[in-house]
Amino acid sequence: EMAIGDTVVRGRIDAIFADPDGTVTVVDWKTGEPPADEQARKHAAIQLAVYRLAWAALSGQSEDTVRAAFHYVRSGKTVMPENLAGADELVELLAAASSAEQPCGSSVPG
Repeated sequence: EMAIGDTVVRGRIDAIFADPDGTVTVVDWKTGEPPADEQARKHAAIQLAVYRLAWAALSGQSEDTVRAAFHYVRSGKTVMPENLAGADELVELLAAASSAEQPCGSSVPG
């Protein structure tokens, strides 16, 4: 669990692997199929961006030394997005998603 802006995000990292170059890779195992289109891939990558940020904070590492990937168990395919959102972009994405979920005329408590 961690706060990103005004949003508390909860998740469970499946695995972390130390890489030979001194970085680490956070892996999320998936039982379904990889996203079929670019929009779905971008949406899925938000989860990895949060995991990467969380592991960097928990381990005291720089975000630059933490990679993240989905491993699709059925197909055996590993997908590692090249550009994951950083902290500032995640704050904006989560704030936008939160405001989009608010019914008309209601406000988000501050």
